[in-house]
Amino acid sequence: MDYLFLIGCSLFIIGAIASVLIQPVRKALSFFVLINTLAAAINLIFAIKRLIELPQVSNLFPVFPQYASMFRADGLALFFLLIITTAAIPTVISTYSYLKHYIHKETSVRVFIISFSLLLLFTQLLVFANHGIVFLVFWELMTLTAYLGMLLEKEKEEVQKGSFVFFTATHLATFFLYIFFFLLNDNCGSWLFSDFHISSASGTVFYLVCLFGFLGFGMKAGFMPMHFWLPWAHPIAPAALSAFLSGVIIKTGIYGIFRIIEFCSPLPVWMGLVILTVSLFSAVFGVWYALAQHDIKELLAYHSIENIGIIGIGIGLGVIGITNSIQPLVWLGFGGALFHTFNHAIFKSLLFLGSGVICHNYKTRNIEKMGGIVHHAPWFVGFFLIGSIAISGIPPLNGFMSEFLIFKGFFNGAAALGEYYPLLMLLMTAGLAFVGGLALMCFTKINSIMFLGTERSRLDSFKVSRTDHTAMGILAFLCIFFGIFPQSILGIISSAVTLSRNELDMHPYAMFTRWEFLTVIFAGVLLIVMVMIIWKKFSTKQRISDAWGCGYTPQTPRMQYTASSYADEINSIASHTLQIKKHAILPKTMFPKKSNFVSHSEDFSEKRIAAPVYNYIVSKINSFDFLSKTDIRFYISLMLVIAVIYSIIAIIWP
Repeated sequence: MDYLFLIGCSLFIIGAIASVLIQPVRKALSFFVLINTLAAAINLIFAIKRLIELPQVSNLFPVFPQYASMFRADGLALFFLLIITTAAIPTVISTYSYLKHYIHKETSVRVFIISFSLLLLFTQLLVFANHGIVFLVFWELMTLTAYLGMLLEKEKEEVQKGSFVFFTATHLATFFLYIFFFLLNDNCGSWLFSDFHISSASGTVFYLVCLFGFLGFGMKAGFMPMHFWLPWAHPIAPAALSAFLSGVIIKTGIYGIFRIIEFCSPLPVWMGLVILTVSLFSAVFGVWYALAQHDIKELLAYHSIENIGIIGIGIGLGVIGITNSIQPLVWLGFGGALFHTFNHAIFKSLLFLGSGVICHNYKTRNIEKMGGIVHHAPWFVGFFLIGSIAISGIPPLNGFMSEFLIFKGFFNGAAALGEYYPLLMLLMTAGLAFVGGLALMCFTKINSIMFLGTERSRLDSFKVSRTDHTAMGILAFLCIFFGIFPQSILGIISSAVTLSRNELDMHPYAMFTRWEFLTVIFAGVLLIVMVMIIWKKFSTKQRISDAWGCGYTPQTPRMQYTASSYADEINSIASHTLQIKKHAILPKTMFPKKSNFVSHSEDFSEKRIAAPVYNYIVSKINSFDFLSKTDIRFYISLMLVIAVIYSIIAIIWP
């Protein structure tokens, strides 16, 4: 019997309990980091071990055999456990230095480390749930602990609003999932995932199951136009939680979509086309909205939407492959989606942890007020740059490898399918390439504005702790490693891609057999060029001095490029869709007074969909005077009425 996972889960619980008991809070924080890092490492080993041994499936909790059917360790669940634990280790490490800045807020820090410990536990149990009700219970617990973790600075108004939007949006998704699971139970006569299977022959029920499933999980993942909560939740969360939210929590929506495909396979081909269309829309406008942002964490939140779109494109390809019985397309689509899910957890965690360090040093999230960081922290800048290159899909890092699989899927689909598919695949290829171009421009913008040039704000020093360097260094190394050695993860992914209920007939390593050789050559050429540049610099005698400026005074920080001016031309192409607003006080005389220019983008989903609905609901709720009563007996009575209603529904439900 394998007790590894049980031991890991027990350590998470011990970490949460100890965080309450240990005094002072500084020691509790140290214990939290040690015990949770160890627990995540144990569960990571368990995930790798079991993925290699598939299709053998073991009981997760050997000491509780009566609950064996409630949890299932299949390839998909184990792969998402791999994602969760890989992101969790460096994220937990980074909390040590981050929370030291809030150590004076003892209660808030304790609530955060307790909720974060439980969040790590509940997220892992969620992906193993084999029972609809058990899944929903862990889904709710995951939401609650993430919400509590966001309240580290609960005195801030933006934290209160952002956390409320997150909580509300997640519960709207939960409502859709309740209907999703009840319909499956009603049709299949069971609550177990292993018993769920419904075909299009079921008629309307089949399409309702797909509709509510995709609405619930799609909202959690952040597909447009259901993404409105991400730009609210990610910026206000502590950096470690932001990294886990983007790297892992929204991926539970992707996990759920894979389960929908498993339960409802094969989906009609038009559903695959819808998934492709929505995903491309999310990818294009996710990155375009990101390019228009000046808030570093909000910018990264929109990039999460972009990458969810890229993952969705791979899922759409896989669905089309299943429908048309083209196994290589299934592997390329689903394999590319899962690989990018894994990669995104790595490089987005790296970038969010980096943003936390930047925001703490500058006391602002506005990149227009940053600059010259490379002069203070070159190693930190190097790690952040690696994450930027990876998320932009540039070889030889991991982001390129997963996107390459999806591009390969386009070419494979165009060759294997007739009719309109070659044109469709051409359009998808052009769209994904356009997304990559915008991503490259966006990260060129933030790296040049934040790291290069002179300081826009007075900064005596830029402090990066050893734990920050360690956490970011681990993630940066993984970006490089899985870019150079993709075979190390592709074999595991091939074990997880079993949604077609058939064995794959394509060897996962075929197209990468010589990839390491090519990367070694690339690295060798790059090293030679760098050596030549260094040799040239130190072998020739040069006098270095400032250039004569014809009497022109030295450049001030205000004379540098801004993020707005850098991206203005490309943003103007879609200014109507992006809702870019510009406010300027222009100079009008020869000796002008102070001038100013500010631009911002308004999200169409928030402004035209979410905000009107939210304001309408709030106004209606406020119109009910009985909700403003202060007598506790009134609320107890209301709870009893609700309990009676739920009991009646449970009795009459067939």
